[in-house]
Amino acid sequence: MYGKLSKMTLASPVILSGCGGSDEITQAETATPSAAPTASPTPAPELKNFSVKDKTQEYLENFGTNSWNIESSKEIANNIRIKAREDKENTFTYLEIADSIEKNDVQNVKKLFTKIGGVLPASVASRYPDPTPTPDETDVPSGGDTINTFDEANQELGARSLNLAKSYLEKNLTQELRDEVLAVILNSLEFINKKNQSKFKEMANAIQKDDKATVEKLYAELLPLYQGIPSSATSAAATPAPAKDEVIHLKGKKDQATEFFYLNSGIAIIEATDNGDSNFVIYMYDETGDTKKMLVNEIGPYKGKSLVVIPDGGKYMLKVESDGSWKADIKQSIPENVKSAPVKLSGKGNDVVFARLQSKLTRFTSKHTGESNFAVKVNDSLLLVNEIGNYSGSTAEKIESDGIYVFSVEADGQWSIDIE
Repeated sequence: MYGKLSKMTLASPVILSGCGGSDEITQAETATPSAAPTASPTPAPELKNFSVKDKTQEYLENFGTNSWNIESSKEIANNIRIKAREDKENTFTYLEIADSIEKNDVQNVKKLFTKIGGVLPASVASRYPDPTPTPDETDVPSGGDTINTFDEANQELGARSLNLAKSYLEKNLTQELRDEVLAVILNSLEFINKKNQSKFKEMANAIQKDDKATVEKLYAELLPLYQGIPSSATSAAATPAPAKDEVIHLKGKKDQATEFFYLNSGIAIIEATDNGDSNFVIYMYDETGDTKKMLVNEIGPYKGKSLVVIPDGGKYMLKVESDGSWKADIKQSIPENVKSAPVKLSGKGNDVVFARLQSKLTRFTSKHTGESNFAVKVNDSLLLVNEIGNYSGSTAEKIESDGIYVFSVEADGQWSIDIE
């Protein structure tokens, strides 16, 4: 998973006020006691006596019977989310229980119910026995599914929000479903990194308004920050996906459109060479032809690397314009030995490099010796430098979370980036 490069369900809205700093949930105000009773609006129900364990057991006992209905499950899930905000020790377990209830994932609800000290009734154990592992399955510790920190919650809920956006972009959702998606993403903002909350909120509103252009833009910007889309929130691709460390080798002469190849969602690095004397241009298309991205636009002999964000796993192709022989190698893996800051990155020409950064205010000092454009982007979104010709300067940016970050450099000469 990338650091800053570094489970979501359709729920009734529980509007979280503020952008992560407030512990309040917008509800009707309870009436102030007075000596003489007066008519007043009915206050919001008190959750003082609400027991997550009891309500989870109620769900397990009623699910699949005549006593069960979707609305009651939503109500239980929403109230559990409220209790999650009150009980800091069990926040993430309660959130996962609420999420699993709304997905009707009975097996996971059973597991989490016992985790919080519940004892499964015999009727539930007999109706929903534990699944029998197949001979092909291997034992994997369940601890990896537990959310223990705010950073993990940020990654999980951010990834699931992006998966909802992906579903919206791929399918024609009704207005009712778009309203639900809006509510779900807004409910997650409390646990999303503050720096990204406004983008998620804008994306949710764009989904509700059926503004695909805005959703596509924000989805592409946020995807590199939340690479770990959980398997529970995604569907398997129809075409077998290649391993992340597999390299795709393409080559040809002069103008050519390549065969389709498969890329996973995430990032891809294209290392290209050309021995021609004229324009060398590479475009990448998705299978539909609707998405077109320019990867290279140079003149004369060329050797360099380019970064591209892949929003969805699927088939892609390159369209190459050249007057000579060319090659393009595509890979999606991260180097094994990524150095940690403080570190100096250096190279010549267009390149893609990685560094491990810590969550803090970080100083970047960049230098370039050349005649053309010099630009440095972090995670394909944060622009550190955009100058022409020789350059020497520094800037500071706050890094929100620990992790591996990718730097894409556009240059025609020697360059360096000191990170401290």
